[in-house]
Amino acid sequence: MMKKVLCYLTFFTVVCSLAQTKVGVVRFNDTDKFGETELMLNGAGEREKLYAIGLYLDFEVEGPEDGVKVAEKDKEMAVTIKVLSSMNQKGLEKLIRGGIEVATNGNSFKLEDHIRKFIGLLPNDVKKFDIIKILHTKGGKLTVFRNRTILGTMTNMEFKTALFKIWLGENPVDYDLKENLLAAYKPNPVLGKWRMIDKESGVALSVVQVYIIDGKVFGTIEKMMRESERDDVCFKCTGEDKNKKIEGMTILKNLRFSGDKYEGGTYTNVWTGEKADCQIWTEEEKRDVLYVKYKGGGGIHEWRRIKDSKK
Repeated sequence: MMKKVLCYLTFFTVVCSLAQTKVGVVRFNDTDKFGETELMLNGAGEREKLYAIGLYLDFEVEGPEDGVKVAEKDKEMAVTIKVLSSMNQKGLEKLIRGGIEVATNGNSFKLEDHIRKFIGLLPNDVKKFDIIKILHTKGGKLTVFRNRTILGTMTNMEFKTALFKIWLGENPVDYDLKENLLAAYKPNPVLGKWRMIDKESGVALSVVQVYIIDGKVFGTIEKMMRESERDDVCFKCTGEDKNKKIEGMTILKNLRFSGDKYEGGTYTNVWTGEKADCQIWTEEEKRDVLYVKYKGGGGIHEWRRIKDSKK
């Protein structure tokens, strides 16, 4: 499911946590929203102290050799640009025009109308630490954001490809930056599907999908393992979970990364209805085990990762 960027070290330091990736003086969320579209950070890097950039995808890449394929793909993807040096629109135009000229091997004139339209979407000036986001959605549609404001849209797949080739193409503006953006990723170890195991009997109780929304971890029961329990509801639960069907119920809520664990949220016991403070984590040598600890749970529980059979 969701993915976390692999820390990649070249001429600058990238420091990763399970929630954000640091590039120089700025940070990129490992999961970010672009309007209504949520994407995962694949890689991030810095361009000559002008800006830092993060590449967000909803599909996997093998490494820098996939750059052209990514640029040419008609799938959801985005870049987040964090400005490190203030500049006016002419400075932005110079960066875009120069980048596309390089990316198209001197043939940017073929895209002149689209280049002008795109530059017209850009702000008159950007200040240090402003955030420019460029989202591509299927069909060649580009949406440009400044901070959280939509500046405009345009649609042209050929221009979209050329734009992304500025950073990902065969002749990018910065080869080290390309490697950072397309580095093979390392997934956030707590995310994915887990088999909840009864601590006493060793019997699998359910399949729980663990995911991140806005930097917080949640876990939802995808399937009860006992067929007799698949239509059960949580009679003993309170509030919004009262009488909710157990399959599809969110039992881990609002866990935030702290130190080496996710904590500060709650676990709901679907058999007793009780909510309790909860911690979850993995360990370096046992990434296929999710450790779950909650008040009244009788110690640490071990959930087992369900590996993707397609890989």
